Amino acid sequence: MHRIPLIALLAPLTFFPVNYSLAAGIQIGKTRVIYNAQKKEVALPVVNKGTELPWLIQSWVDSGDGKTRGPFIVTPPLFRLDAETEQSLRIVWSGGALPQDRESLFFINVRTIPASDKNDDDKNVLRLIYKTRLKLFYRPEGLPGTPTEACEHLQFSRSGALLQVNNPSAYHIVFDSLYLNDRLLSEADTVAPKSTTSLPVNTAVMSGNVTWRCITDYGNASEKFRGQLGNG
Repeated sequence: MHRIPLIALLAPLTFFPVNYSLAAGIQIGKTRVIYNAQKKEVALPVVNKGTELPWLIQSWVDSGDGKTRGPFIVTPPLFRLDAETEQSLRIVWSGGALPQDRESLFFINVRTIPASDKNDDDKNVLRLIYKTRLKLFYRPEGLPGTPTEACEHLQFSRSGALLQVNNPSAYHIVFDSLYLNDRLLSEADTVAPKSTTSLPVNTAVMSGNVTWRCITDYGNASEKFRGQLGNG
């Protein structure tokens, strides 16, 4: 029989953060979570694809700094997931004050802790802890437009050696890709609602074509949008 004693947390373990939804047999059912304000809760499926060992699953929400807890309750916060079984995490907004004219961004952390096999009690075994971190978007009711329209209507301009990306919408924009004159800008990540972010570019670039794709609510890439670089 396999077991997961809590004392195993004190044993020598190696921690690996990951940015995908699969870790050593544990699969998370989404790559991002959209929490619509009109819903009472949202579910996040977690599946143990392994055929032998159970895992201990620990989950919580933070506000983006990795330390401050967000205004959400995750249940169960800690549980055992047996081999070839599935359980959903229930994420519930705790009622803290959040802006109602734009999305708010938080992060769901899912830590997977390996079981200890009784056959390994007398062995020096390396155990790996995986941590998956997913974006959680709190979306108030009645926001104007759609996430796709928000992606399409991004505004780009140059200011010195910086590319200014302006997002006038109420939605967070997460880039799948961003190109300036066919050059990939790998630093492009997230642009918050009603805000501007800056990316370094070649100072010789005065104008040009911008093409981009955003990540949709379903975790895939949007259609490609095209625009012109203006002067800031």
